[in-house]
Amino acid sequence: MFGYYSLYVLFMFFCQSSFFLWFKLCKAACLGVELSQWITQMGDCLFFQFYSQNRIGRFLKKAEKHTMLTSYNGRDLTEIVGAVYDCIADEGLWENTLDQVRSVCNGHIATLGVVDLDSSATRFSAATGAMHALGPLKNLHASNYSFLPALANMELDQPYMMSTIYAAHGPDARDQWLQSKLHVEWALPNKIDDCIWVPMVKTAHRIGHLVIITHTSRGAITGSDLAMMGQLAPHIRRAVTIGDLFEAERDKGEVFHDIVNALHTPVFIVTSNMKILFANVSGEEILADNQVASVRRGRLDFKFQMAAHAIEHAVETAQRDEFILGPTGINVPLAQLHVPMVAHVMPLTRRDHAHRVSHNAAAAIFIGASGRAPAAAIDAIGALFGLTPAEKNIAAHIAAGRKPDEIAALNGTSINTVRTQVSRVLDKTQTGDQASIVALIKELTPPVRGH
Repeated sequence: MFGYYSLYVLFMFFCQSSFFLWFKLCKAACLGVELSQWITQMGDCLFFQFYSQNRIGRFLKKAEKHTMLTSYNGRDLTEIVGAVYDCIADEGLWENTLDQVRSVCNGHIATLGVVDLDSSATRFSAATGAMHALGPLKNLHASNYSFLPALANMELDQPYMMSTIYAAHGPDARDQWLQSKLHVEWALPNKIDDCIWVPMVKTAHRIGHLVIITHTSRGAITGSDLAMMGQLAPHIRRAVTIGDLFEAERDKGEVFHDIVNALHTPVFIVTSNMKILFANVSGEEILADNQVASVRRGRLDFKFQMAAHAIEHAVETAQRDEFILGPTGINVPLAQLHVPMVAHVMPLTRRDHAHRVSHNAAAAIFIGASGRAPAAAIDAIGALFGLTPAEKNIAAHIAAGRKPDEIAALNGTSINTVRTQVSRVLDKTQTGDQASIVALIKELTPPVRGH
């Protein structure tokens, strides 16, 4: 069924296209044919191809945002996303921004942190909410978190409730939690009910999580709550990941330009069409090396073409509307290297001028070591094409040769849901069928794993 916005798209299309195409589109809608299928069927018509590229494409880009939640519980999510990105250059903004996230979730407490696993030191932390409950929580040692081993199996950007954490940990997880010191001495006295737990960083040397803790007076966490948090999660992960690169220089009190220039991490500030406006010293070095990136007619280009397309798409999307950027442009694998490298795209269009270097700046591209062994091909596909955790799960099933009915049975969802998810994966990866997904995974394996 078309939604109200889709009907608006059709009306605009009618106003700007021929009666013949309008008639065909209405017929397809009445027969229950999906718009994407109808476009495919009409693909041989050159006249329609012109319209699909120049008219419908623009309308569907607007529809892409419309299908996302832009407000929740009376709060503007686009403003929260903007505030999240402002925290990259100014870590002092995190407490207020995290409180906005807590508020939109009707949370009792919110915590966000990144820990260095080698030294057990906290690299970054922020917390907000009910202080009478927050203080004792900070004083409890991590060993009291009985379900921590389960966190290694949790997907980035995927919101989890306690029930799903129990399932990931094992059959005795709930009993262990109920008997734990954290539950007995903290959760019960403070009437803690549940949580939304979202992994933010997961590498060989770092681990980071966002946790929204709820009170018994709130009521149960709903599927809509999880969907909303899943939408905010990749933006927060991007800010935390890039912010972690700033850590060594942030305390010097320099302005954004000077901090970026002092980083050992290569950084490029580019326009929406990838023209280089600024490269720090490390960025100039990586260009001179000509192994990962190069300059073509003043534009930044990456040797690994799939990465180049992914980054270009992320920059264009960031310039157009950072809210719909989602997981696109985070941890993008770059090349076959001894030390795996990844790229992170930071939106700049809506940042304060002091953080943009130039008024034409669309994005800053940070190049860093991945912090782990080269990513599996499924993770690479997720990063290159901006797949959600659910879409990555579908891609993994497809790679294993499973059919939609088998995937539905394993995931506990309907066959129609799986078909919709498969369609989204095919659309994002620009592949035509499941066999093409398998071929894409084989193609990605050598450059990502370093064979």
